Amino acid sequence: MTTAEDLYARYQEALYPGDLRDVPPGWMDIVDRYFEVVAPLMADTGYEVVTASELAGGLDWTWTSPLSCMTEKRHQTMDEQDVLLELRSYHTCSACGRPGVGWASGRTIVTACEEHGVGERIVGGKPLVRRTPHGVVRYDAAVDGLVAVPPEDV
Repeated sequence: MTTAEDLYARYQEALYPGDLRDVPPGWMDIVDRYFEVVAPLMADTGYEVVTASELAGGLDWTWTSPLSCMTEKRHQTMDEQDVLLELRSYHTCSACGRPGVGWASGRTIVTACEEHGVGERIVGGKPLVRRTPHGVVRYDAAVDGLVAVPPEDV
């Protein structure tokens, strides 16, 4: 399993020590896949992680970069990668990185596999979707990507 130290070493231009301190270990692999796309795209732009932590079962991830560095291609790619990272987190156990689902325990919601789930498994809900500038999308684990959601399903 990928560690935060691995990511700090691999993406020195994009990550500062401590940026990933609140990211659960099971999500380091999805953060790595995010940076495989984002790090080369955002090299020399002043890209910085602002927030990286677990929130209500998903990864709360925000970043900043000077607006003058943001081209249309960068905007489109970053929008897609940000949504993909967030939605991947809702399908990945935050403890071990295996496929996960939502679990509720009291006022806490986490994404976990069967082994690490605590409380009641959240079932029966519609898939999580996100509205983007290019339409509504959801995460499809089978293709590890975003797929368009028909307007009648929103």
